[in-house]
Amino acid sequence: MYLKALELQGFKSFPDKLALTFDKPLTVIVGPNGSGKSNISDAILWVMGEQRTKTLRGGKMEDVIFGGTQARPKMGFAQVSLILDNSDKTFDTDFSELMLTRRYYRSGESEYYVNREPVRLKDVTELLMDTGLGRYGYSIIGQGRISEIVSAKSADRRELFEEAAGIARYRHRKDESERKLERTQENLVRINDKLDELALQVDPLREQAETAKKYLVLRDELRLLEVSLWLQTLDSLAERTRIIDEDWEKARADAERAKLELGQLYADRENFSERMREKDRLSERLRESIGERERGCAALESALAVLDNTQSLSLERQAQLGAERDEQSFRAQTLKRQIDEGTEHLSELEQRRSQLLGLTESADARSSLPALRNIIDGHKMRLSSRERLAASLREKSTALTIELGGVRSRVQLLSSLEREYEGYSKAVKTVMREASRGALTGVHGPVANLVSADERFALAIETALGSAMQNIVVDTQEQGKSAIERLKRLDAGRATFLPLSVIKPFEMKRRPDPEDGFLGTAFELARFDGKYESVFANLLGRVAVAENMGDALRISKKFDNQLRIVTLDGQLINAGGSMTGGSAARGTGIISRANELRQLEEQKKKLEAASLDNARELREAERELTLAGEELAGAVAEMNSLERALSALESESAATSRSIERLRELFDSLMGDDLARASALEAIERERQEIIQRRLKTREELDAAVEECDRLKRELQEQINDRLELEARRTRSEKQAQDKNNRLLDLERVSALAEQKKLAAEMEEKQLLDKLWDNYELSRTAAANVRIILESVSGANRRIGALKREISLLGTPNLGAIEEFERVSGRYNFMTEQRDDVERAKSELEKLISEISAEMEKIFSREFALINASFQETFQEFFGGGAAKLLLDDETDILGCGIEIKVQPPGKALTTLSLLSGGETALVAIALYFAVLKVRPSPFCVMDEIDAALDETNVDRFARQLRGLADQTQFVVITHRRGTMEEADLLCGVTMREKGVSEIIGLDLDQATKEIEA
Repeated sequence: MYLKALELQGFKSFPDKLALTFDKPLTVIVGPNGSGKSNISDAILWVMGEQRTKTLRGGKMEDVIFGGTQARPKMGFAQVSLILDNSDKTFDTDFSELMLTRRYYRSGESEYYVNREPVRLKDVTELLMDTGLGRYGYSIIGQGRISEIVSAKSADRRELFEEAAGIARYRHRKDESERKLERTQENLVRINDKLDELALQVDPLREQAETAKKYLVLRDELRLLEVSLWLQTLDSLAERTRIIDEDWEKARADAERAKLELGQLYADRENFSERMREKDRLSERLRESIGERERGCAALESALAVLDNTQSLSLERQAQLGAERDEQSFRAQTLKRQIDEGTEHLSELEQRRSQLLGLTESADARSSLPALRNIIDGHKMRLSSRERLAASLREKSTALTIELGGVRSRVQLLSSLEREYEGYSKAVKTVMREASRGALTGVHGPVANLVSADERFALAIETALGSAMQNIVVDTQEQGKSAIERLKRLDAGRATFLPLSVIKPFEMKRRPDPEDGFLGTAFELARFDGKYESVFANLLGRVAVAENMGDALRISKKFDNQLRIVTLDGQLINAGGSMTGGSAARGTGIISRANELRQLEEQKKKLEAASLDNARELREAERELTLAGEELAGAVAEMNSLERALSALESESAATSRSIERLRELFDSLMGDDLARASALEAIERERQEIIQRRLKTREELDAAVEECDRLKRELQEQINDRLELEARRTRSEKQAQDKNNRLLDLERVSALAEQKKLAAEMEEKQLLDKLWDNYELSRTAAANVRIILESVSGANRRIGALKREISLLGTPNLGAIEEFERVSGRYNFMTEQRDDVERAKSELEKLISEISAEMEKIFSREFALINASFQETFQEFFGGGAAKLLLDDETDILGCGIEIKVQPPGKALTTLSLLSGGETALVAIALYFAVLKVRPSPFCVMDEIDAALDETNVDRFARQLRGLADQTQFVVITHRRGTMEEADLLCGVTMREKGVSEIIGLDLDQATKEIEA
């Protein structure tokens, strides 16, 4: 036999119907304090018949019923079913599977079932007896119970040992026999008392019976005469009554016809009233439909307004893109003009080069000397200008390098914080680390990493999200489950997961759109990828964003404190009116950090571009400075610097060519941007046309809704007119009923006069009939059967008088004495036989009790010796040595004496249990409990945190003992200890995601190990 499953519904913190399957030898149940895991052991104990509310951790039995939470109502009953395999016929029944069910109602009724058949608590107790199960067994043991085994008085430990020895059933039979013997002795005393009492009644009853028989003879003759005389008088009344009946029947028939007509008029009036009520109900339904249609019209009008607003925004964007395109066209023309100017300058340089070439070939050096001096002066001035430009560019380069270094350091710091998920909980960091190395799939990241907002709204969005910023978005519930199991295995804390496959969006039903200071919902102001829309609609769809605290308070008050509102500076007003706020540093949140990182990245790109441009310009300036210096030195060193000037002219021409090339590249880039903006304008135009189509469709739906509303109003008016017509018809019917009622009153007065005469005759007849019944209990028909023909009425009267005098002389006879004498004499004989039977039953019970006691002593002695030997061995296994034994307080009274526990831990003198530490006491109790299980295994055992007081070493020993006994006993262990969890075949977690409601999450460790190894 083994435990197959446990079904709970409405028991303590398990309101929903839940089936917990136990198909492994060692199942471990874990969970945080207060999650409801101990309620599972309470449920198993309760279904097996436990009646003590203190043992069930309650004040009254009603406490086992789910008491409700803020979100759930309390339940009216609790039900627990325990399903046991009985293929080995442990229980004496034909079923291979046994289902024990207990149901308790809040009104106080309790029901027990075995395989869905109603039974008594006594039947359940007897069924589980001597199996180790049941409320007195040792199959369920908690932290408190394990300590009671050691700390209880020696006499109080007998229950455990008697159940383990298998004599509980004998004890039950013996107790039943002793109670029967006690009742038999009481019955024997009562029987003897009754016999003495009956002996005093027999002789007086015999005399009273003879007098009663004489009285009955005289009474029968008197009865015959009086009955005949009264019937003769009744015959004379019959004729007179017949005439009176005819008059009364006619008056009554007329009244009945009037009543029928009046009833019909009342029925017509009620019919009209019912039809009027039906019209009222129909009118009310029409009014509700009209209200729904009008609300639908309002919603469509709102949608139409939204589409109009969207269309306006599209037009504005279109105009903006057009303006940008025009501006870009202007810049392109400017670049084109600069390119043309550069080309002309290049031509001029070519002409100067040609002139210099011509001068070099034909001019005399001395004639060109003044010109060369002028050229040297010009080169000096140019050199000075280039030096100033180079110095300025070097200073600018240094400033850009310093600024770029600061930005890069800040970007590196923020990037490092982002990579390390700084500001997130340990659980979030663990999940993202596991996801990055491929151990978890389908993980998108924490909510804060998936959302962004303008700097103005960042603090409001962070406040609206609150702790939800650390919620992790995953694809499916199964991937969320895998992540939770990974967190539990790594002991990395808790996290909330948002599966995209099931998350439902929320929307604000009452939007404060026209209110000043309302900026929109947090969902509308946040930015995110479209695939996360349902997530952020769920988190932010019902949060309004206000400009400041004053606006928020005004909006909250106007909407009856039903909105959740956050301000731009991070103050929060919750639904219900509570407020959260204070100082909040801007830019310190995760979203603000992400915004700052994006801004710094953009700034870094701009600075890098500016640094490159400045370096390029510096190189160009330094090159030109060097060139000018070389030209000047050449002009001073030798006067034929015309060739050097020609070389400088060619360099300038090359620089001008490069400048023209850069301008052309920039021109081409601007032309590409122009194409992109043209494409964007086409997309906006398509979107605008789509909005126009949606607006037309919405307008059609609105017109249809308005038309339907008008139709319903016309139908309502028709119902109102029909009701007015019915009300007029009901008024006419009431007038006719009033006239008919007056006629009925007249007829009833006539009938009453006839009835008075009839009643007078009937009264006289009734008096005679009452005499017949009161005196002799005879009806008229029965009296006619015993009637005789009287010869003379006066003679009959004389004889009646004589009989009454004779009866009077007898006094008051006891008519019951005849039957009482027969009854008492028969009772006396019967009680004599009963006394003999009871005395024989007493002897048989005394013999049975003696035999049961002898058998109990024999079995208990044998099993106690085995448990004692097993306890010594188990104690040494747990303590690593030492000695322990069990002793009977009085070996002459084996079945009634207490049981002492003597232990000697290694290195200590033999001591009493009171001198042991808390951990040692618990270890002794666990050793004794395991010793009992080795001698007499229970089919299954439930242990509720009995390893709580043990250190890590003893927890490992405890876990090894569990594994060793798992072959013969199925274990369900509730624990917090890692060593016990590591031995589990099946790990069940108990959690409370909804406050006050427990949930079960199971993990088959063998299957998980196979999947990991695969």
